[in-house]
Amino acid sequence: MTLPARAPFLAILAGLVASLAVSDRLVSWALPPVALAVVCGMMLTSFRVALRGQLRVAAFTIFVAFCCSSWIAFSLGRRPALPSFVRTVGTVVESRPWGRLHVVAVNTEQGGFILKLPFAELVEGQRVRIEGTPRPLRGGGTGSDFREDRYWYARGMTAQMTSVKFEILPFEILPRRGWSIHRWRHALYRSLALFMPQRTGEYLNAAWTGKRDRELNEKHRLWGTSHLLAVSGFHVGILMLGASLIFRRGMGRVPCLSLLLWFYVLSTGGSSSAVRAGTMIQTALLGELVGRPGRAINSVSLAATVLLVHSPFRFWDIGWRLSVLAALVIAAALERDASGNRRGQVSNPVFISPLIWVATYPQVAWTFDSVPLAGLLINFFAPAFFSFALPVGSVIAALRLAGVPGTGFLLRLVEWLFVLWESVADAFAYLIPWQLSWSPFFVHCCAAASIALLCRAFFVPWRGVLLLAPLGSLATFLLFIA
Repeated sequence: MTLPARAPFLAILAGLVASLAVSDRLVSWALPPVALAVVCGMMLTSFRVALRGQLRVAAFTIFVAFCCSSWIAFSLGRRPALPSFVRTVGTVVESRPWGRLHVVAVNTEQGGFILKLPFAELVEGQRVRIEGTPRPLRGGGTGSDFREDRYWYARGMTAQMTSVKFEILPFEILPRRGWSIHRWRHALYRSLALFMPQRTGEYLNAAWTGKRDRELNEKHRLWGTSHLLAVSGFHVGILMLGASLIFRRGMGRVPCLSLLLWFYVLSTGGSSSAVRAGTMIQTALLGELVGRPGRAINSVSLAATVLLVHSPFRFWDIGWRLSVLAALVIAAALERDASGNRRGQVSNPVFISPLIWVATYPQVAWTFDSVPLAGLLINFFAPAFFSFALPVGSVIAALRLAGVPGTGFLLRLVEWLFVLWESVADAFAYLIPWQLSWSPFFVHCCAAASIALLCRAFFVPWRGVLLLAPLGSLATFLLFIA
């Protein structure tokens, strides 16, 4: 099964990722040639002239890769022109701690601005009148080091406001703008925090609004299960699976599922992982509408490519990287051939989460210095637990917020389930306290295992896998580390 026939966007995504990985070391006009070289190399690994239509698909793939890489090169070199002074009205779209300060992101008609305040004086959804002097966002290190400008550019912000003055506007002044997804998100966050038991509220807030408690987030990092706490394809998939049981068929199935999908993605803050999952599922829904079901690997690659074209700065977002890696592992592990057989693929879903652990180890270890070994075992059963606890807890919490009597006892049972889960996870972390630090040898092994899984998804013979896996791992290592 050839790459052009099954997942041409995987080659495009690989080309864009390779060009972005070397963007700090090359001038912008050199990025398209790098992307095209990678795309052509990947296409040649499985290209067969004898297959009908392969040449047209290959030509189309190369053309799309050239257009996307050229646009990305242009976007990276472009910086917004900042006025000397700004006086405007906007909506608070994000409010979070930022070191010793509190940072607030405001969307306005003149662009997105961030305000750094000593206290949490503004909350999401508020309408504010701001005035001040915009300054370019601060850069920082290169490569894998955190850069404040890239972080905020990926979220649609263009500058930081200094010498800022702001005034909170009552919603009745602007009746047409009294409701917003950000105001809804903050109200939902407060309701869960006030009316739910502690752990239930924290877990549901993470799943419903994308707001994670700092202590709980640290616990999941120590357990190696942070990917289950951050809103991702796991949560979006659970929601869409449940909604599909309600909207089984009919003309309104795809529109209703699409509306629910994007309402949920926006309610959770529109993180890179959630938007990627939403784009992938939306692609599948559109394929269902026109009667042409898509391939999972191609859908993941298409969604990741769309996000990069929309905002190339997402490439440096750890959430985007881990989300794409995890989604590719899941798609590759469950890939089937034309007759519906897996032919050597992973057939037991229990092994998928540990495979994700292996695939994401290089990035997680590079970012956080180490990865808990306990996570390798915890991830065998953690997805199954959350696949049950989150939907059940969500239904009971929704009934509780709606004022249905008799749900208090059920909520206490859900709270007990989450406390039990934490006790089990803590026990595993106590029994296996070791951390796996970043190591070139382990990086090579994990990268080679991930590439081998992708090769088997295209049913490459094992002799080809033994050649492509180490070469691909070496190329990845040189691109990102050298």
